[in-house]
Amino acid sequence: MVLALALFSAFATFARPASAGSVAKGITDPLLWSSTPERQANLIREIGPRLHARWVRMQFAWSDLEPQQGAYSDAEVERLDGVVDALAAAKIKVILSVSGMPSWAGDRSWWGVQPPGQSDGPQSYTPIASSHLEDFARLGEWIASHFRGRVSAIECWNEPNLWSYIYPQRTAADPYFAPRVYLSMLKAFHAGVRRAGTGVQIVAGATAPVGLNDRLRTSPQRFARFLSRHHAGRWFDVYSHHPYTPGGSVFAAPDRPPNDMTTTVTLYNLRTLLHLFPRKPFYLTEYGYSTQYSIVAARWVSPRQQAAYLKLAYSYVRRYRQVKLLVWFLLYDIAPSSGQPSDMGVYSGLRTAGGKRKPAWYAFRALPR
Repeated sequence: MVLALALFSAFATFARPASAGSVAKGITDPLLWSSTPERQANLIREIGPRLHARWVRMQFAWSDLEPQQGAYSDAEVERLDGVVDALAAAKIKVILSVSGMPSWAGDRSWWGVQPPGQSDGPQSYTPIASSHLEDFARLGEWIASHFRGRVSAIECWNEPNLWSYIYPQRTAADPYFAPRVYLSMLKAFHAGVRRAGTGVQIVAGATAPVGLNDRLRTSPQRFARFLSRHHAGRWFDVYSHHPYTPGGSVFAAPDRPPNDMTTTVTLYNLRTLLHLFPRKPFYLTEYGYSTQYSIVAARWVSPRQQAAYLKLAYSYVRRYRQVKLLVWFLLYDIAPSSGQPSDMGVYSGLRTAGGKRKPAWYAFRALPR
């Protein structure tokens, strides 16, 4: 009887609906910032007037914007300005998400410590050198100032609980190495953005859905708990997460539990993160279902299932009043490069790479505005 009550209580923690909240819908797609101005204009007309999405998440690399310390790339600034201006003109809110460590900012002591199969030297996932934290603060100040009034939020790094964005995730001496590095970056970024005095939102987290707490991946729970214990909420306005259903999961649907709720956070057990920052709104800045197998998304479903799960996800997430935004990844599938196998593509788009609408396109358009 005691065990039954305990199990019921645990289930209720994750499954009990709260009073319904309001969740905005958004889209992220690299085509937006890698296409010609004419193609960008067509994409923005589709995202806004046709699909009724009011948010776009744009990712860019610090290494592209500032390839040399203190020198911003005119071409990259012009590229970002063009997309941001077009989105602002369409009254679509923008989240700028920055990651990608420049070679000059990374800690050289880690150049010889690499994941299996990677070459020595500076990488985009090299931990930042403490001597360059002020450069990261300056970057935050520049972004906030330069895009004043045109960007609603700035996201500090992407999926920092994965080796591909910070490596290593842990060391023999520090089991919280990556969360500690990230916290130092967040503090610096916050200081820089606030110096600009624009009031733009700072978004922290952007964590991937699963991690085994080894050198390659930290679970989103462990990552967020470290930040919470160190009172990181004072350095951000919004927390973000990517609650994909990971490959290998027994259940694909967004309202079903992941295989291991101690290492994974999907929509089902999102409350695991929400209660760590109870006074903060949450943005789910990447989400989707692939309609074909790929190495990026081992979990895949049929196009009809994708549409059904999209509708269910937006409905289900409204039970979490802290969640204000769910961003779908992608608008168009990404085909593999010429000569590459099909499993090198990304197939979570609302359209195929060739432009054919999937059932999910219509499901997304039919969602409440």
